[in-house]
Amino acid sequence: MLAKKVANVGFEALRVVERRPVGLDELARYPVFPEEFVAFLRRAIPEDRHAALVWAVTVTARNPGGVDGA
Repeated sequence: MLAKKVANVGFEALRVVERRPVGLDELARYPVFPEEFVAFLRRAIPEDRHAALVWAVTVTARNPGGVDGA
């Protein structure tokens, strides 16, 4: 899905550089997630899933049109 969206805006040569799991403890360190929300997630999601809740993906791609796409 990400590859298709990146291609739709003109980028080429998409390459996944890193893919790693991110757990609740790491998400809790980001100020975008309020403490109340993290506490809710801890209650709502089974504990065995807390260590790998989402995936962080780092990708590179080339924009053949240049920085501004012109």
